[in-house]
Amino acid sequence: MTVDVERAFRARADALAAQDWAVVEAQLHEDFVYTNSRGERLMKQGYLDFLRDGPLRWNRQWLEDILVTVVGDTAVVTGLVFDDVVVGGQEHVLTFATTQTYVQQDGQWRYLAGQTAPVDLA
Repeated sequence: MTVDVERAFRARADALAAQDWAVVEAQLHEDFVYTNSRGERLMKQGYLDFLRDGPLRWNRQWLEDILVTVVGDTAVVTGLVFDDVVVGGQEHVLTFATTQTYVQQDGQWRYLAGQTAPVDLA
């Protein structure tokens, strides 16, 4: 089951890099909420708007140091998320600590809630 949750994360990360917004949206729970590294809370539509129209374009996103805990139909993923992004024509790799909550719905893991905080690995 933990492999299925990781697979869901990776599919969303791949869709993010491909700018396949339909796949990203399909993976979000209808009650999705996300708190970004600046403490801003985004509901599902605001999150999608930020991904589509915001200043970042993802080349790649990946997780390291992953811990997946599954209890019933709920899974919590913690780890480090790395965003290889282009901002204003310049490439950056940003690192965040992340906590993501997934719930199983209609036979698939849907992203319900997430939060990121900046990490300085230097």
